[in-house]
Amino acid sequence: MMSWVFKPPLWALLGGIALMLLAHAQDQSGFISIDCGLEQSPGYTERTTGIYYISDSSLTDTGDSKSISLDYRDQYTRPFWFLRSFPQGTRNCYSIRLTGGDKYLIRASFVYGNYDSQKGNLPEFELHLGATLWDSVAFSNASSITIKELLHTPAQNHIHICLVNIGTGVPFISAIELRPLPTASYLTQMPKQSLALLLRYDVGQTANTAGYRYPNDIYDRLWYSYPRDDWAQLSTLSIINNDQNTYQLPSDVMRTAATPKDISSQFLNISWVPADRYAEYYTYIHFAEVAKLQASQIREISITINGELTSDPFVPRYLYTNTINSTLAFRGGAQSYNFSIFTSEDSFLLPILNAFEVYMVKEFLESETNQKDFDAIANIKSTYIIIKNWQGDPCAPKDYLWEGVTCSAHENESRNIKSLDLSSSGLTGLIAPSISNLTMIQTLDLSNNNLTGPIPDFLSQLPNLNVLNLENNKLTGSVPVRLSDRSKNGLLLLSLCGNPNLSGQVSCNKKKKKHNLGVLVGVPVGISIGILLVVAAAAIWWHSFKTKGEKANTRPEAQEVGHTDTKPTLLKAPSDPRRGQHFTKVEITNITSNYTSLLGEGAFGKVYRGRLENKVEVAVKVLSPRSSQGLEEFNNEVALLMSVADHKNVVSLIGYCDDVDCMALVYAFVAYGNLKQHLSAVLSPSPPASSPQSPDHRYTSSAPLLVRSQRSDSELSPSPSASLAQPPHTGATLFHTAHSQGPESDSIIRVLTWKERLGIALDAARDITTQNGSTKRVMYIALELSC
Repeated sequence: MMSWVFKPPLWALLGGIALMLLAHAQDQSGFISIDCGLEQSPGYTERTTGIYYISDSSLTDTGDSKSISLDYRDQYTRPFWFLRSFPQGTRNCYSIRLTGGDKYLIRASFVYGNYDSQKGNLPEFELHLGATLWDSVAFSNASSITIKELLHTPAQNHIHICLVNIGTGVPFISAIELRPLPTASYLTQMPKQSLALLLRYDVGQTANTAGYRYPNDIYDRLWYSYPRDDWAQLSTLSIINNDQNTYQLPSDVMRTAATPKDISSQFLNISWVPADRYAEYYTYIHFAEVAKLQASQIREISITINGELTSDPFVPRYLYTNTINSTLAFRGGAQSYNFSIFTSEDSFLLPILNAFEVYMVKEFLESETNQKDFDAIANIKSTYIIIKNWQGDPCAPKDYLWEGVTCSAHENESRNIKSLDLSSSGLTGLIAPSISNLTMIQTLDLSNNNLTGPIPDFLSQLPNLNVLNLENNKLTGSVPVRLSDRSKNGLLLLSLCGNPNLSGQVSCNKKKKKHNLGVLVGVPVGISIGILLVVAAAAIWWHSFKTKGEKANTRPEAQEVGHTDTKPTLLKAPSDPRRGQHFTKVEITNITSNYTSLLGEGAFGKVYRGRLENKVEVAVKVLSPRSSQGLEEFNNEVALLMSVADHKNVVSLIGYCDDVDCMALVYAFVAYGNLKQHLSAVLSPSPPASSPQSPDHRYTSSAPLLVRSQRSDSELSPSPSASLAQPPHTGATLFHTAHSQGPESDSIIRVLTWKERLGIALDAARDITTQNGSTKRVMYIALELSC
């Protein structure tokens, strides 16, 4: 986008405004004026405008205060003497409080002024608003000032203005200014669109006029002259009435107008080049009749843009502002645009023009953190003085997520914080009350810190919390009863080891020494694991010996996983039409309802719950862009899973998507726990029978081999083949949640019998040995035992 670039003598442009100031009693209600890099507190009043500026020290955690070279200081007003540079980190942000839902003019100003003594090496960097690029910042020379201006309606009660280092110089900023605007002004055709300033000119100004801003303009818009040798100026000393005009243009701007010097001309032409020829634009053209016309005189004006009429002919009112604005954005793909303002043949007067503005549409669509969650995490950050990469929004953009924070994956809604990991972060003091406002949180890890005081009861009131780790702190008192009850009922994984001053029974989730119960439980579990491994090894040896030398005539030999042709390709789908189906990115989006039901996340990526067109429930594993797995590895995994798909305990691979920007695996959705839980879990008390609800899974780890339950709808089958139910590579264990109800709920985890355990081991061993050439890879890559 084009930048406003002004060159010396800027003291005449900005300082000269003092000649036209009104009383300093003008209302600055809602103004936020920030002098970036200013070290003094509380602030100062700028003498030429009367605007009060504050320091930015409380609005950002990073950056260094710098001042421009003395060689340039005389050219600028005080807000441009200092700046804040950001030599550390890629993305540094300001967090500014305002009123959500109100419209604001947001202005960011940049004066380089050779502050770093690197004259000739002018920086370039990006300016972001929240999670989205606002514009690029560049400079023509060391003395130029670049201004970016945006008309924006924030959805939340805060905004983040971020500077991003793109490797071409250290980002910096001189001033940030926010001015409230009427909600009904500068409207766009579509909601949630913002307008970036491209042009704003007072065409009636003479070339030696300094320009206008506050207090002449109550909204502090910057108005500059538009000198043309072929135009003449008309003016009046009368005040222009703006009472009926939404845009409230300054009287000083509207009481001068431009008209053609050539009395034979009936046109005023303005040409401009779009910042992006395919972007959408809005224009606002302002008129006021400044000449007292005779009764027989008429000045009827029409406007065209690139030859097309934009409105019906109209007659400007005497001493009243008339604004002709485009109600629909125009986008023609033109390399340039030409405004023509002309009078009709019946008019004996030349056309006039007082001022005009051009804006480019900007869309800031990426969802940010829910206001309540943001306030909570911001208070937590302040309470513990956390200095991580906690800049900007916690949940967006995905490339700059806050360390230790996981969020919901809603694309078109505000996001919630799902997990918070502040382990080993040097936290001291009490457990922050602000955590109670993270009502959607599922996992909270505050282990290995120096937290003191009692465990607050509000932790037991977090409805979605299913993992709470408070190990290795200095907590005191007793465990809240409701928290303890949730843990006993299997609704919460509670870890409290390493808090010697806690009274009562402490949950550690570790083997306890010198306790007979630990020995009694540990020995059988250890023996069962050992026997499973021995039996599995024996079964593999036996079946390999039995089939040695036989020809594989019922299934073509699978290509060894990890070895592909120069261009990796997927194996042909099995004859079963439910498996090996190819899905498109759009179909994956529809299946997952736009990725709204997140099951879990791991090294591979995220797992979502979904539903096919035939109402079959599925689990969709989507490869993360940050995953180390590439297309070749992805294809190999699809081939592997297809090759073992006939096993009666392996979850069906229904299909896959191998689009460049969407690689995903689609499995049949299964429930009822995983192998580890069924080997060692304690039977949870049966919940009261009620209308069954959809189980709400929290996945954190599993193996690529998925085993499906052969349980009927009414009861868990005692069959040896009933157990595993996890999507692949999601990361750790599956936890059942508090609100799973009814006899079909996942919250009932039954310990397997010896017969069932041996049956599972033998079934797995038999299938592994049938994989012929891929046997070794299956053994060493794809099989994981979580016991």
